Amino acid sequence: MKRIFLIVAFLLTGLTAWSQAPGTAPVTVSKETQMLHGRKYYVHIVEKGQTVYSISRAYKVESFDAVTHVDIHFLHPGDTVWLPYRGQFADEEPTAPAKTEQKNTTEPKNVAAEPKKGDVSKHASRTQKTTAEPKTPVTPPQVRATGRTIKVAVMMPLHLNQIDEISTSKFDIEQRGKKSYRQFEFIEFYEGITLALDKLAEQGIRVELNVVDVSDNSAAKVEEAFTNHNVAESDFVIALLLRECFDKAAELAQQAGIYIVNPMATRSELCADNPYMVKIQPSTSEMMGRMLANMKYERPNGHLYIIHSNAKAEKPMLDELKRQLSERGDIQYTIFNWSQNAKLANVLKTTPNCSVLSIYDQGKDLNRVFAGNLLNRLAAFKTNTPTLYTLNDWTKEYTDIDYSQLQFLNYHTYYTSWDMTNEVHVDFLHSFRERYATEPTSSLAATGYDLTLYIVEGLHSKGADFWSNPTVGGDELTQPIRLLRRQAGLENVRATLFRMDALRFVPAPTKKD
Repeated sequence: MKRIFLIVAFLLTGLTAWSQAPGTAPVTVSKETQMLHGRKYYVHIVEKGQTVYSISRAYKVESFDAVTHVDIHFLHPGDTVWLPYRGQFADEEPTAPAKTEQKNTTEPKNVAAEPKKGDVSKHASRTQKTTAEPKTPVTPPQVRATGRTIKVAVMMPLHLNQIDEISTSKFDIEQRGKKSYRQFEFIEFYEGITLALDKLAEQGIRVELNVVDVSDNSAAKVEEAFTNHNVAESDFVIALLLRECFDKAAELAQQAGIYIVNPMATRSELCADNPYMVKIQPSTSEMMGRMLANMKYERPNGHLYIIHSNAKAEKPMLDELKRQLSERGDIQYTIFNWSQNAKLANVLKTTPNCSVLSIYDQGKDLNRVFAGNLLNRLAAFKTNTPTLYTLNDWTKEYTDIDYSQLQFLNYHTYYTSWDMTNEVHVDFLHSFRERYATEPTSSLAATGYDLTLYIVEGLHSKGADFWSNPTVGGDELTQPIRLLRRQAGLENVRATLFRMDALRFVPAPTKKD
């Protein structure tokens, strides 16, 4: 279904009602109405200072009965709100039954089709009166029937223009560890999405997938792809792109009023001012908050040592830790520079029952050396063994890491591997192997699978109301998702902390404050 919105120029004539909630502007009731799916609605154009609650009160309906084509928390002057017509004012007749209305209804005057999403004149045209009439009424998203075909656009670098470079000779296959092709970097993400579509089809949910190759790291190429491949006609966009390209895609999606999903980024600023942003990875601040909660829960009277190297890459994490620890006020902590690592053992020995959180980041090679040195120093403790925390999973980053040392240190992290005791993980791996004759090598496959299932099932069951209340079951997901509006956009707040137990990872007990 094409996502075409209506523009309504309203006339303030006759009927007027005033209602004002605290801190909001007064609302004048419009007499303009429109038939949508056999029901009659008032058409109200938002003015500065009005909210969905003050508007609904003026029209004598509940706020949840109001229909908008944007998030109700982000109404702007010129936006349209549809409110049920029930003959609620003294000089009006109650609405006749739907069947009778449909027989005698003509299109309201001064109604024109809104420009397609992405039209630069969209916002300016909302306040202009027009006499053009659409041939058929277009239903705002919230009153569209659920169960329709969901349109999904995926923008990612596939490098299809280099596909002829791939060699399938026996020599190249055997030497694949020495030769890589850019075409395969993100292919598992697409494969995860495809598995999700298979599962959705089994449930009778129809999805139309539009995959767009954006191989050049260029904002201009993103704009070209967005314009030429009907991306603006989607229900939502999944964009697995590098930073510059993603930021441009997010800007275009916001202009078009389409929700855009970032599968991998953890930076919180993505959600700062874009109400159409959906960030699937929990933010670093969310992950830190859960770690601190776990430390307090497992070691209520313990002391935290934060190990860093004063590198530029560490500063945002260190600043966030300081902020959260200051706000909590219930965890004693010491910030320890690794340049003085010779003193570390003596320092830790004087403070039993302690936790060590490493945010050290000097680059890949130095990080590997540091991880080995830190484990050796901490594992030398015979009593009062500290608990080690890291935000990134060292078992994935360093293939030669000593698991026995991690186990000895009661290692806690955000685990990214497969849990073979988890039925959902086992089922996913079985399905992936059955379809692609191999197993996924990264978490990208699971991420594509999870977010596609979660969002499509939500839109199928709730329609556009899903974006206001983005909760669905999610029992079949490999990693839990719970979207909440943080700042302007939506962010996954289900960061699951794990600890090592018998050389495998299990969820860590966390009492979130």
